[in-house]
Amino acid sequence: MAQQQGSGMASFKQQELKAWQPVLTPVAVIAMLLVVFVVFLPIGIVLEDCSNRVIEKSVRYDEVGACDQVDASLDYTQLPKTCTVEFELEHDYEPPIYFYYELKNFYQNHRRFTKSKSDPQLRGDGNTEQTSPACDPLETYRGNTIVPCGLFPGSFFEDRFTMEYDPPDGTHSGFIPLCPYENVTDPCHFWGNDTEKWNQNWANWSVPGKWQKEGIAWKTDVESKFKYVPLSGGQINQGPRQNQSGLDLPRPDDEDFIVWMRAAALPHFRKLHRVIKDTTLSKGTTVRVHIASWFPTKDFGGEKWITIAKTEWCGGANHALAWTYIVVACVAIGLTVTFAILLLFGSRKMADVNRFSWHNRPTNSALVSIS
Repeated sequence: MAQQQGSGMASFKQQELKAWQPVLTPVAVIAMLLVVFVVFLPIGIVLEDCSNRVIEKSVRYDEVGACDQVDASLDYTQLPKTCTVEFELEHDYEPPIYFYYELKNFYQNHRRFTKSKSDPQLRGDGNTEQTSPACDPLETYRGNTIVPCGLFPGSFFEDRFTMEYDPPDGTHSGFIPLCPYENVTDPCHFWGNDTEKWNQNWANWSVPGKWQKEGIAWKTDVESKFKYVPLSGGQINQGPRQNQSGLDLPRPDDEDFIVWMRAAALPHFRKLHRVIKDTTLSKGTTVRVHIASWFPTKDFGGEKWITIAKTEWCGGANHALAWTYIVVACVAIGLTVTFAILLLFGSRKMADVNRFSWHNRPTNSALVSIS
């Protein structure tokens, strides 16, 4: 037994342990490439077909009307700036219909930006725990602890939208609002100079079913990652940006806030704002979106868009992923044909192991004996 163990240790030291070393012969490589082709091509075609059936309508609004005036120099006495965009739908939209806001040239994935937050604070472990240095450089304001603190929460997207539509069938006279806005008591009202009223409406800004806010965030985030702890002495829900805009930071369990806090991977991104669950918008419907704009983008060369979308089982349109599968499949079949031609018409036998040479074997010793 001791001799066997010694022999095994010697084999280990000399790197001579028994092992299976597959040789990638042309037939094996061709078979693997064919498998890649057979699997990837149908996936790519199905994803491309699904992406083509996704219906979207996007409109830029930061250059429209008074919304074009919003920049970082304005304060709460000059905000919000309001504007309206109007367009006609070119397809039928069946519920659920998703309403997104979109930002361009905003690097939400910047390392310093994404790190500037307090996870214990956000998940409800305490408003003052571990706020430093996690929230640097936005931990306190005017001697009070900011809740929620950090650059990430402090840059929360503040713009609000309400939508109305005019069906093409003429059954209604005028536009039908999904979230009423004309009266002071309406949930989406934002006109006037009453900052307190703004904060009350702005924190909700929804109508269940028609302009729904509940359910826009991931269920796991809502249930476990974001909890609300009431403010106590020495704590405020305003930072420098909020003091300027006249709006408070939302509660950590607010779904608009939770959506914002899931960092986007690219500088051009969209985030879900509202869901329309009980209204069908037919082709030819005129849509009018009223916008209250607080969020400045001109200072960093950004753009603001809105998007109405009807998604499919694959989610939103993703042509890049679909064509990645298709291109890989095309490369695989191209290599398969090339290798097959070389195998059939090559000048010498491919994968002949007798042509291998090993420095640790005599030159006159063949790896495989030939009978």
